Formats: sequence, structure tokens, C-alpha cells
Amino acid sequence: MTVSFSVTAQAVTSMLLLILIGLYSAKTGIIDEPMSKKLSKLTVNVAQPFMLVNALVNVEYSRENLMAGLGILGIGLLSHAILALFAFLSAHYVRRDKTERILTEYSMTFVNAGFMGFPILSTLFGDMGLFWGAFYVVAFNLSVWSYGMIVLARAKGKHSGGEQIKINPLKMVLNHGTTPCLLGFLLFVLQIKLPAPVAATVGYMNNICTPIVLLVIGANLSRLPLKEIFLDAQMYIFSFLRLLAAPTLIALVYHLCGMSDDRVIFFTIMASLPTAAVTAMFAEIYDLRPDYASKTVGMSTLLSMFTIPVAVAICNLILKI
Repeated sequence: MTVSFSVTAQAVTSMLLLILIGLYSAKTGIIDEPMSKKLSKLTVNVAQPFMLVNALVNVEYSRENLMAGLGILGIGLLSHAILALFAFLSAHYVRRDKTERILTEYSMTFVNAGFMGFPILSTLFGDMGLFWGAFYVVAFNLSVWSYGMIVLARAKGKHSGGEQIKINPLKMVLNHGTTPCLLGFLLFVLQIKLPAPVAATVGYMNNICTPIVLLVIGANLSRLPLKEIFLDAQMYIFSFLRLLAAPTLIALVYHLCGMSDDRVIFFTIMASLPTAAVTAMFAEIYDLRPDYASKTVGMSTLLSMFTIPVAVAICNLILKI
């Protein structure tokens, strides 16, 4: 199995257009900063749970699908471990500031799996892609609230401002990402069909997720010093490692291990996504150079619109080895 470069490019182009609309809306004052923050909260706290439940209830239950989902969860955790090791070794090119180096490591490890990944997965794999994506989001959240906190705590040593960083075992399992996945998983396993009005509501809420997130991303980009970002050579090194080197590594490792082509492509796509938005959020909360964290999110998001199809093309070449 291979995925067409043109199909991937079309999926990414529609996302880029929504980001540009968000940027325009912010520049013209339609989406100001307070509104942007409220839309972010609406998406994360309200719409995202519906998106994740929707991804799990639209696939017919079978033992094969159940084992496939659990397999994605396990390999998703392995992917985060591989990316974490790659990030730890690669981030040493950052020499001007310890906090920047650790934030770079964090930014290379964690990607915008749900909001940026789901539209692409839907286009390339349909409902099964979203089903797999939901299990990957569980792996993402487990990793963010465990290893991710350990990484941020290393940067916190010399900083006294912001909240203290603590690993919360309960929050690892129960959060806005994993809790709706657990609910959707129960509905899937127990084969409970949602009443038509409820199913329609879940679908409507699912549909608003990606447009709102991309509009907010565009609005946030309008407030970043883009000229300063694009003149920073370090950002290009980071973006190359995050957006092209990391997915190429994942594709090579999984293909050489004998994984099926469709799964290699799936995990390559997930590894090619831009830095997770929570990077900037946590940096703000814990007073860890939020300006730099916003740069990694902004730069990787912009460039990913062009690099995701390239990463998929590289994966297709690897699959022919």
C-alpha cells in the first residue's frame, strides 16, 4: 500500500487555507486574543471529547478491530519512546540556552496528533484511520502526562516562577484526551449504538473541531514575530528534525521490523505532524520560555503544510526497499 502525494497535499492544502483565514481574521480584529483563548478552551474542553468518541463509535466491533486498536496503542507508546530518544540526542545542537534545548527536546517528541492528524487520517484512511488515531491520542496523553512532565521538570530547575511541575498518575489516565477515548472504547466494545439525535450531535461537534483549531492556530500565528522566526537558523534545524528526520526514522524502523505498509504509513504521518499546542500552554503555565515554545509550535505548523506530503513520499520510497 502507498499513499498518493497529491491526495496528501490536497488534505494539507485545505488545512493551510483555514489557517490563513484565521490569520486574516486576527489581523482584521475579528478574532482577538481573548476570543482566541475562549475558542481554544471550547475546543479542548468541549468539542475534542466528541471528536474522540466519534472516532471510536463509527467502526463496527470485531475482535480484529479491537486487537488492531490495542496494537496501535502499544506501538503508539513505542513511537513516543523512539521519538523521545531521537529528540534527546538531537536537541544537543541547541547550545545558547539550557531551557531552549529542553523545550526543543519536548517539541520534537510530542505532536498535534488529534486536531492536525485527524483530518489527514480521515482523507487517507477513512473511519478506520480515525479509529486508529483515537488510540494513538491515548498513547500521546499517557506520554505527555508522564514522560513529558519529567522533561519539563528538567528545565524547571533554574526557574522559580509559574506552577511547580508534578507527575499526577490520575491525570495520566483521566484527562480531556483519554477519558472520552475510554468512553468511546466502552461504547465500541459493548456495541452500544447511540440514539440518532445523540449520534447526530456527536457528529456535529466533531465537525467543528478542526476548523476552529486551525482558525485559532492562524490567529495565534498572526501574533508571533514571524520575521524573527524565519530569520532564526535554529528554527530551520529544529523543523527539519521534527518534520522530516523523525518521520523518516519511524518509517525505516517499522518497515525494517516487518510492519504492514498501512501501519507504517499511519505512524509516519503521526510522526510528521507539527509540535503539539500543549507545548506552548505548558511553557506558559510553568514559566519556561513561552516565547520560544510558541516559535516551535508556529514554525513547525507553518512548514508542516509543505513537509507532510514530502514525509509521505519518503515513506513510499522506503516501503519499496
